[in-house]
Amino acid sequence: MSSRRPGPYSEQGFTVIEVLVAMAILASVCLFMSAYLHTIIKRERTKATVREVSTMVLSARMQALRRECNVVLQIDPVAHDITSWADSLPLNLVRDRGEMVLSYLRLPASVSLRSVAGVVDGPDSVSFDEYQNDATLVDRIVFRSDGSLLVPQAPNSRVPDRPVTYSANVPSMSVNCRVTGCRGIFIADRSDGGTSRNLFRIGVDDFGRTGKPSLLKWLPPEQGGNGGERNFVPPPWKWTN
Repeated sequence: MSSRRPGPYSEQGFTVIEVLVAMAILASVCLFMSAYLHTIIKRERTKATVREVSTMVLSARMQALRRECNVVLQIDPVAHDITSWADSLPLNLVRDRGEMVLSYLRLPASVSLRSVAGVVDGPDSVSFDEYQNDATLVDRIVFRSDGSLLVPQAPNSRVPDRPVTYSANVPSMSVNCRVTGCRGIFIADRSDGGTSRNLFRIGVDDFGRTGKPSLLKWLPPEQGGNGGERNFVPPPWKWTN
């Protein structure tokens, strides 16, 4: 009777080394997928917050038209929340006792209000400042009864410029938000770490004196020297890694 020796691919099972190698490969794949999924979830959370704030600004304008009164939307960088109310007598752009809250939003901790200059939750992260020669009236968007914007007076709350030239990266429907400041609510991912990454701006009257909000993404210097913000309504957004 002849005997057969087991070959290298016999049914004796895996060796310890083979099992360890397989486990190491599986662990590496799981680690990569976990980091990838975390990045995707973080991005989608930031995008969802930006859309929600933009919708809240649009809703405040619609409420001003429907109620035929001033509607104030105030963004509080310290409390990290947004409140809108109908401004009745006295018309002081301050929420007095009895004035109805129309909407409220608590901003998630994963996003920051950050100026183009990179200051997180600072005074220029919400550049709708100074009304009626009162420098204490800051961080609030005021819509009139006809839906138009009560124009803020602070230097950092000016309307953005139009780009000097247009290209494939800077289309005709673009504006150029100066680093020194322009009107808007600036929202970014809190963990992105720099001034040139994934900064969104919600503005009003960027494309004409109509009071209509716009949602844009600030283009960093490495993408053309901030040659123009693209109007990202509707998306896609270009995400900078």
